[in-house]
Amino acid sequence: MARPVIDLTLAKSHLRVEHDLDDELIALFVEAAIDRTLQEIGLAGVLEREHETKTTLSAFGFLYPVQEISTVEKRDAFGVWREIPAEEWELTGSIEERQVLTLFEDAGHRSGSEYRVEWKAGFKMLPAWFRVACYFLLGHYYENRSSIIVGQGLTAMEVPQGFHHLCGPHKRWFFA
Repeated sequence: MARPVIDLTLAKSHLRVEHDLDDELIALFVEAAIDRTLQEIGLAGVLEREHETKTTLSAFGFLYPVQEISTVEKRDAFGVWREIPAEEWELTGSIEERQVLTLFEDAGHRSGSEYRVEWKAGFKMLPAWFRVACYFLLGHYYENRSSIIVGQGLTAMEVPQGFHHLCGPHKRWFFA
């Protein structure tokens, strides 16, 4: 999956909308909710492209959730990249924790050699917390379609354990 998708039928069910008049608007809000959730956890723009990692480590962790590893290569003594068969490496971990690629040392892969990995970032299966965070934002966007609220005695406040509570543990932090 290059990009997370929230089904329009489920989105309308969440909003308790039974008509088709707002389908285009709801689809736009779904896209905005997905974009904002990806921004919140630090994955905006990351899931729609191939990544390449070069390392000298025989075991290393990925910064982003790994959907698929397309190639693992090792530079030989002549400087030529040679593909390492899938039987000689393993991807462990989950999107909830750091995923680690380990090259089996019994196959001659030790730290110090040069390795190159081509991979796609993304979710093999969209996590429940991500979908719920998107639904929270979708509900907010649909119910508050204007930046101005007119009424008497209205007070706006954030619902505890909402969107930020769901996204917080999955946020990627980068320091230069």
